[in-house]
Amino acid sequence: DGAREGGLAQHWIDMLDSVEHYITPPHIREKTLQLIAEFHSDDTRKDELWSAEKLAQHDGSDPDNFPTCTSVMQYVVQINKEKWIFGSWKGHNVTRRNLCQFQGKSLDTNDIRHDESGYRPLPKLCECSEDEREYLMQSLEGQLHRGGKIVAQFEPFLADQNEESVV
Repeated sequence: DGAREGGLAQHWIDMLDSVEHYITPPHIREKTLQLIAEFHSDDTRKDELWSAEKLAQHDGSDPDNFPTCTSVMQYVVQINKEKWIFGSWKGHNVTRRNLCQFQGKSLDTNDIRHDESGYRPLPKLCECSEDEREYLMQSLEGQLHRGGKIVAQFEPFLADQNEESVV
């Protein structure tokens, strides 16, 4: 409805109406999985675990000492400094935020920062629907395919997953 309210050209509205939601092309997903595999095979990065406090230091306020990073699911991604990113994503694990957006919930009310009550546990992938997990992967892809690089894994997310497999 936002496209209609915004006065988007009818041919674009028709195109949007013809697709239920964005579907990741196979070649994009293949590249994403390759980037994840490269991270896991890189001895200099694969065992790096970040705390919520360490991630919060990478909020863009001191990019020379703490390059801007975000975290989606278990991956901490250093943002391409030439690309724009939502301020709310900087120094923050956005898994809950992304799920709130997908579910149509208020981000202002439900996006909890690491130093706020209720931050833990983080969402569990095993409790997400297939569509929700896909949306999270697309969020990760959005950063990786814009020049972001996985630099670590997010320890609080991993710890909150129980025994379930993560991406």
